[in-house]
Amino acid sequence: MTDNVYVVGFGKAVMGMAVALEELLGNRLMKGIVSIPRGSKDNFNFNILNNTVPGVINYVETSINNEPDNDTVSVTRDIIELVKSLNETDTLIVLISGGGSALLSMPKPPVTLDEKLNISRKLFNSGADIKEVNLIRQKLSVVKAGGLAFMAHPAFVIGLILSDIIDDPMELIASGPTVNNLIQVDIIEKIFIKYNLLNQLSDNLKIILFSDPIISQQGINHVKNFIIGNNLLAIENAKLECTRKKLTSVILFINIKGLITQISKMYAKLSSLICKTFYESISIENFNELIKNDPDLLLLSSKAGEIYQATKDVEEGLVLIAGGEPSVLVTGSGKGGRNQELALRFSRDWFKIAEYEKLVKLFDVVLLSVSTDGQDGPTDATGAFGYAEIYSVANELVELMKSKFLNEAEDEIMSTREFVEKEMEHVDVGKVLENNDSYNFYSRFNKGNDLVKTGLTDKFPEKNK
Repeated sequence: MTDNVYVVGFGKAVMGMAVALEELLGNRLMKGIVSIPRGSKDNFNFNILNNTVPGVINYVETSINNEPDNDTVSVTRDIIELVKSLNETDTLIVLISGGGSALLSMPKPPVTLDEKLNISRKLFNSGADIKEVNLIRQKLSVVKAGGLAFMAHPAFVIGLILSDIIDDPMELIASGPTVNNLIQVDIIEKIFIKYNLLNQLSDNLKIILFSDPIISQQGINHVKNFIIGNNLLAIENAKLECTRKKLTSVILFINIKGLITQISKMYAKLSSLICKTFYESISIENFNELIKNDPDLLLLSSKAGEIYQATKDVEEGLVLIAGGEPSVLVTGSGKGGRNQELALRFSRDWFKIAEYEKLVKLFDVVLLSVSTDGQDGPTDATGAFGYAEIYSVANELVELMKSKFLNEAEDEIMSTREFVEKEMEHVDVGKVLENNDSYNFYSRFNKGNDLVKTGLTDKFPEKNK
């Protein structure tokens, strides 16, 4: 690393990373620009920053709800100008974390920002995973797929990456601004065919998406990328915390994929089987067979023995840990995130099992589903809790509203009835899930106490506290 160091960054967690770098590098740090979500500064404690290095990095708040805006394009333009000004005596440190795609955006002409946003939304709403969406984002971007690193040549570039994608594909995290990734046209085409979106592409999008990749003569040998944190690290630390609290734990998955609907059903059925194993004398052979013969539990086959043994070792409680990035098929226009939707779906699935299997009511079963970057979907929540009483209480409330308020509203003005019906839509779990409106449900239910709000990953306390 040279004596002259510059920093750029983008993502939900990069503010804390940049502040730490300012403190570590001192006067070697010449200048920096960091793109962060709106509201980040309000939640951050700048007292941790060593006052001997004031104002070297410009922290710019741009996007909101995981989508770039015109301010994002503006700060990206400033970042491009900075990196293009560097020479071989300079070092550029690039800080990257989850949310980076929305905080570094420069569409390739003639594609507009709105066109790029539109097609990303359509892909997500059709069930595309983050890897597929980021491939499209890369193809449409000037700065992604190694674009930023090429611009920084001949400066030495160090990429410090907090991974938010399972298996840590560096070329896809924040759409890989420091990783060269030549994306072939047939791969792009297959994605749009898979989600039946090929006929929804504008002419501008087609021009860029279906153009052959340009092979750079310059290369990218001046770049070194490092994964400094990922979901596996979070999972392992969760297990360590369980050990400290004398809780028995099992890591089920580190890279689970699939639809939320399937995953919720799997967790509910597994919970039921574990409760029965606690209460009844089920042999390990029978336990294995029950898992292998149930299509909803098939993914757990390799873990069956470990799960069974854990039920025999429990003293204080059993914690099942899983990580990954499942998908939601969006059918409505509500507000929520995959974690909140998983928690609410589990509440319903678990209630329905408990309704017929009275034995499981002897056990406290709770699901916590949260995002490691602190933001679940376009909301201020990290995730939510799921348990059977959520569904049962919500059902009782809906029935009460139907029998009391709607009947009383029959002879009143129509607006009263319409108001009650609208409120019911936010409480009726079935309708909430159809409309993908889990955030509004949890905000109303139990005074919002089942929502988890940690703030973005950047938010951490003062030293010595």
